[in-house]
Amino acid sequence: MEKLIESALKMIEPKMTVSFGGGRTVGRLLRAVKDSQLDIKIASPSEATRELCKELELPVTSLEEVATFDLAFDGCDSLDHHLNALKSNGGIHVFEKLYANLSKRYIILAPETRFTKVLNPDIQLTLEVLDLAMPQVIAAVEKLGGTAEIRQSSDIAGMVRTKNGNGLLDCHFDDWSYIDEIDAELGSMVGVMGTSYFKDIVTDALLATDDGVKHVKKDI
Repeated sequence: MEKLIESALKMIEPKMTVSFGGGRTVGRLLRAVKDSQLDIKIASPSEATRELCKELELPVTSLEEVATFDLAFDGCDSLDHHLNALKSNGGIHVFEKLYANLSKRYIILAPETRFTKVLNPDIQLTLEVLDLAMPQVIAAVEKLGGTAEIRQSSDIAGMVRTKNGNGLLDCHFDDWSYIDEIDAELGSMVGVMGTSYFKDIVTDALLATDDGVKHVKKDI
């Protein structure tokens, strides 16, 4: 993974505005940025990453102060060969998409094992949903042939809530052959604030292999 961090660091140039998502790999990249003393402007959709920046004494810029990100780095749970991704386990996908939408290049950092021809069906599609809409959305998932469960907190009783105060609904299907249609139908429902499917958003993937780093890039 050290070569992965080195490859990502080489993409960052002085004076850039860069978004850093969540996860350990992104955290290691931030530490490398600190060690290299790169003069860049940093922002993040992840509370944990912002806390790490505070620990590293790296100033963080709010989203409201950014017009465009030169680069955005993030992880994913599954990535297909068209660079569509599922970013489900963290549950902050609504915020991540806000940052991604302002990014010239949105770069996934991941082990090569997560890069497969089609998305991994073991990874769920996660929706951020208003409480009152939960029953309707669960019924819609079941009508489409899937199953849905409200994500429960392991620390306290009750559902996991986002910073927006909404719940997370994890949707499971046997495969993701029709994820475009499933995501479009569920994502358009009243009360669904966002989904964890990133279609046509990722521009690059830096993938850690056994002997180095593979860079997969979209023409943009």
